[in-house]
Amino acid sequence: MKMQTVSILALPLLALAACSGGGADKDGDGKISKEEVAKEAESIEFSPGEWENKVEIVDVKFDESKLPPEAKGMTGAIVKQMVGQVQTTKNCLTEEQAKKPGADFLAGAENDECTYKKFNLSGGKIDADIECKGKEAGQQGNIKLSGTFTGTTYDMQMDMVMQSPQTGSMTIKAKNSAKRIGECKA
Repeated sequence: MKMQTVSILALPLLALAACSGGGADKDGDGKISKEEVAKEAESIEFSPGEWENKVEIVDVKFDESKLPPEAKGMTGAIVKQMVGQVQTTKNCLTEEQAKKPGADFLAGAENDECTYKKFNLSGGKIDADIECKGKEAGQQGNIKLSGTFTGTTYDMQMDMVMQSPQTGSMTIKAKNSAKRIGECKA
């Protein structure tokens, strides 16, 4: 479940790149295609340089009902230890990537198993709803994002629900923020 959690926590960057204007559904068919996501990513103008991204887990709820008896209690305690943890990463965004952000900078962009249900952006604000399938049968995650962004920063609240037939469901509330911190180091 930890690997799946890290992957899902990285998705807000993809969602941010997939938003612009009144939403990514430019043809108005009610579906947001991969092509529409790619086109929207081209419209975002980030500043090139080194970026620092922080994800903080605010709250975690874990349903232990599907776990074997020997794992109950122990797993919940481990999951609760995630609360308050901050994961910090740094990425170099080149001039070319800033003009056309992609998977190199926007972690999670390589995930082909996501459906983008909503992308709305107005005045530097984001409101998104994403559903992703996990690597194993029956795994899925729903991610709702809200926040603000500029060319050099973003701040988002994330509400995620992950479900797996083997381990049950986990609900995570997190804060994700990033900022440009300077020039890329050679």
